[in-house]
Amino acid sequence: MRNFVFDLYGTLVDISTDEYSQKFWKRFTDYAAEKFGAGEGLKREYDALLGAYGGFDEPDICAVLKLAIERSGGAMTVRQSREAAEMFRALSTRRLKLYRGAAELLKTLGMHGARLFILSNAQAAFTLPELEKLNILQYFYGVELSSQFGEKKPSPSFFKYLISKYSLNVARTIYIGNDISTDIIPAGALKMKTAYINSGISPLTDSLKRGAAVADFATDSFGELSKYLIGEVL
Repeated sequence: MRNFVFDLYGTLVDISTDEYSQKFWKRFTDYAAEKFGAGEGLKREYDALLGAYGGFDEPDICAVLKLAIERSGGAMTVRQSREAAEMFRALSTRRLKLYRGAAELLKTLGMHGARLFILSNAQAAFTLPELEKLNILQYFYGVELSSQFGEKKPSPSFFKYLISKYSLNVARTIYIGNDISTDIIPAGALKMKTAYINSGISPLTDSLKRGAAVADFATDSFGELSKYLIGEVL
């Protein structure tokens, strides 16, 4: 196998965030009020803006936060909207770390000539800095995020964009993810080989049994996943 396309959160990165709690919104609203003059209606405006998106549409959180803050009475520049997005992520993140063995896996695959990619439902404003913080960005030939493309998985267009942009031979490409509906099924429909990991943050509707029924390989162990993928490149 030549090309390895990874989902990110729940596949390579263990993460826990809470952007819905009252405690988080109190802290973020206080920050936005002091920094940008936002009013108490910030969360209401934010929720309304997100609620306007449907289907595969994926907004850029920087633009959403900028408009929400302005509608609540504040003001900010485009550059400041990125700062606000980074604070949004920092205040809502409880846990962010690589799964054990993830960095070693990526390094080993690269050493054997594989091209590595990320195709993930994620926000560029904080995902790219997190990839650098976790020290794995250098392993990837390409990183494609839903906030930049404007659509999210399982959008077929998002997968096809990756395939076209990097001229991937799908017969020599494997997609690795932790979500059956958004990762495994759409990748398989495009004739990619698939590997499913039932991680701690896979959807509750997922199961290892169901994953094994639709993916070429399924496991709930990152160690087993690593052995399988390394075997695919040797």
